[in-house]
Amino acid sequence: MENPVVIGGPNTTVEIDESMFTRRKNNVGRVLPQQWVFGGLCRQTGECFMVPVPNRSKETLMPIIISKILPGTTIISDKWRAYRTIANLPDMIHQTVNHSLNFVDPITGANTQRIERLWKNAKERNKRQNGTHRHMLRSYMCEFMWRRRIKAKELDAFQTILEDISVFWKPE
Repeated sequence: MENPVVIGGPNTTVEIDESMFTRRKNNVGRVLPQQWVFGGLCRQTGECFMVPVPNRSKETLMPIIISKILPGTTIISDKWRAYRTIANLPDMIHQTVNHSLNFVDPITGANTQRIERLWKNAKERNKRQNGTHRHMLRSYMCEFMWRRRIKAKELDAFQTILEDISVFWKPE
């Protein structure tokens, strides 16, 4: 929380998307409330963010886009209606792909395949553990992003966790 993840910037591309993290399998079992997660992935650096959101409305997603993505970024998204106003943001370039027609825009080459893969990877652990407790979802996402960061930088997980503990929980 002291060091929020902000990604992108000039000459970078960030893919954004939203995904549902709780749902019934084959429409069987208890009816659970939907839990949407909004995220972004920088193609050049591999940095990402994931934020649980109550809904996928423009009013919910646009403040997150503004706070998590630096000006000068090229943003690629699908044609979800909440993303329409991204083109109006100063210093942002917005490309879209229409998933009802194709997965890669034939003219611009825009695609969201990397962020879709990120969702798959994030959900795999939850499937192995037979689900996620709703109140622990934010914690699971933080751990996923932390593990992704140390793997990308080829850091030693044990040494990194000790360093992170010393930064966040200083002895009094």
